[in-house]
Amino acid sequence: MMRELQQRLDHYNGPNYAQQTHNQQQHQHSVYSSRKSLGPPSQAHSYSDVRSNGRSPSRDPLHSDSMIGTMNGELSSKHGVNTIPKGDCAACGKPIIGQVVIALGKMWHPEHYTCCECGTELGQRPFFERNGRAFCEEDYHNQFSPKCQGCHRAITDRCVNVMNKNFHIECFTCAECNQPFGEDGFHEKNGQTYCKRDFFRLFAPKCNGCSQPITSNFITALGTHWHPDCFVCQHCGVGFNGGNFFEHNGTPLCERHYHETRGSICSQCRGAINGRCVAAMGRKFHPEHFRCSYCNHQLTKGTFKEVDRRPFCHKCYNNTYALTPA
Repeated sequence: MMRELQQRLDHYNGPNYAQQTHNQQQHQHSVYSSRKSLGPPSQAHSYSDVRSNGRSPSRDPLHSDSMIGTMNGELSSKHGVNTIPKGDCAACGKPIIGQVVIALGKMWHPEHYTCCECGTELGQRPFFERNGRAFCEEDYHNQFSPKCQGCHRAITDRCVNVMNKNFHIECFTCAECNQPFGEDGFHEKNGQTYCKRDFFRLFAPKCNGCSQPITSNFITALGTHWHPDCFVCQHCGVGFNGGNFFEHNGTPLCERHYHETRGSICSQCRGAINGRCVAAMGRKFHPEHFRCSYCNHQLTKGTFKEVDRRPFCHKCYNNTYALTPA
């Protein structure tokens, strides 16, 4: 054992140290011999005294321990390795000499302190602890962080919580145009979020006048919805005074155009005929407006003569046209 120790010391100190040690031993032996033969009795030592009091460094076990400690110190200074164990690794149970990771209240070899999921070393990177187990950042968030309902990835920073769902801020967008929501906020339909423009375009009732979405006030009439500005006579565009209007085939009309459409306009005064009327010559007249074109008397007897689409009473017709040669 001592020979092996001597060889190790020779290895770390070099051949010059071994030669120096040999020379020192020879010098000590010569000193002991001269003291035995030349020194005064009070200072002389016997050979047995020399062996008991002047022990050889190569045979003293305490001195051997000191030499081992010296060797360890030299190893530390030359190679930067701390050879004093710091404790036992919590993973492999072996002593830790050199770098150590202290985490979770335990000590670890750096290569043994790893993510419990993927095995990545955690000594030089952030880690998370859960129930006494260490996780790398990616695996921790994948297992325990809330998931974004937009991209289905883990949320590691700020998030938006809407309708009991979590979103990355950048993933909380319109389901139709994928644009972020501005100051108008968002609208929800069937669990999906929409910007105001797309929501009304897709789901709002359409105006029966202009076919555009109705986003605010509206009028319900004729079984459909209208913008207030669109609910006017569909012929002339005039609004309905007092809210009264006429309907023809589902179309709101003012009184005049309603009667024009139905053909119930007096051909003489161009006014609407609401009651009795006279139908003649393919036209309609108020009874009081159906008159002889010559004498202007009202034609009330139900018979008349027509000339060039004009009505005449029999008297005027006979006086004017009956005697006219053909």
